[in-house]
Formats: sequence, C-alpha cells, structure tokens
Amino acid sequence: DTLDRVFAHALLAQKALVRPQFVNGTHAIFTALAGLVEPGDTILSITGEPYDTLLEAIGVRGDAYNSLKRMGVKFDSIPLMEKGTIDLEAIQRKMTDQSIRVIYAQHSRGYAWREALTMAQMKEAFDLIRVWFPEAIILVDNCYGEFVETTEPTSQGADVIAGSLIKNPGGGLAPTGGYIAGREDLIDRIAQRMTVPGMGAEVGSYGGDGRLFYQGL
Repeated sequence: DTLDRVFAHALLAQKALVRPQFVNGTHAIFTALAGLVEPGDTILSITGEPYDTLLEAIGVRGDAYNSLKRMGVKFDSIPLMEKGTIDLEAIQRKMTDQSIRVIYAQHSRGYAWREALTMAQMKEAFDLIRVWFPEAIILVDNCYGEFVETTEPTSQGADVIAGSLIKNPGGGLAPTGGYIAGREDLIDRIAQRMTVPGMGAEVGSYGGDGRLFYQGL
C-alpha cells in the first residue's frame, strides 16, 4: 500500500497500482485497457498503431486467445501527422462513433522514427478530446516517458497512465514489475481485472523485498 501511495504521489495521480506481478509494460497496459472496456466498446488510438508487443494482445494482428478483439472490443487508430504531431481534425471526425470508450496515446516514440510527444502536445489534444468525447477515458502508454519533463500526463488531462518498472521509474534497480496510475475510481476498476473481481487490489502479496522498488524510484 505504501509503494502504491509513493508512486501515486510521484506520478501526480490519485491512486496507483505498483506490482511485481506485472511482467512488463505491455502487461500493465493491457491490464489497464482490459479493465476499462467491455464487449462492444472501441479503443481509439490517436498516435497510430501501438507498440508491436500490444498488437496481438489487442487483436490488431493475429487471433490470439483472450485478445481484446476476441472479447468483442474494437480498435481504431489515427496516424500521427507527417511531423509526428497529433491529427486533431481527424480525431474530431470520429465524434459520431458512440462506441469509443478509451482514447489511447503513446507518449514515447517506442520503436518508431519520430519524436516523443510533449506534455504541451498532449494537453492540447486532451483538452479538445474532453469536449468531443466527454464520456471517454484517456489512457496514456507512459513507457519510457516517466520523469522526462517536470510533469506527467496525469496532470495534462490523462485519466490513466501505465508503464514498466524496468524502464525509467525502476531506476535500473527494480528487478521486475509495472504500474498503473490515475483516477481513483478507474484504478479501482482496473484492479478488479488485475486480480479477481470482488477482490481487486486487496490481494496480491509479494514474498520478495520491496527495497529495490523504492530505491529505483
């Protein structure tokens, strides 16, 4: 519980789930997505296709068991513009799609040849998305993006962020794990998917030493 609170404070979030059981950033992001959508919902990515490792998990590629596609969730994406900026006009044209439940953005360049998104770019887009999609949840893949500026996407309008402790927030010391942070009600909902519905974050003890997670942060 203390580690959760420390990370929530550092990531400017109301609440956080920080768990060694997350095997990597993809696992944390998938868990967040799966915890926020239901059959018939659509995930709209505003930064093109996500990391390669998420394509099968979502169902953009292949037909893996338990992918979001097989669970009845749809996926749509809007490519970034030529200079790597968010295409705001294309996002606005999606307003008529009432099934859009999650607006997804990838903070870092990942494996693509583009610049990472800045906080200013995200804030501009998220402010407009709040008007165009008032019921949608904004989720940011924050892998590689933690602490590179003096603020985080959670203070720029994102509802949920997720990432890996093997990258920035683990400081090269955390041996495993990932985090999900953001709005308290949404983190509580995601926790039901992380473990067991009805139990959520109340279960999931870890027999290892938590020292390296604190030291890494």
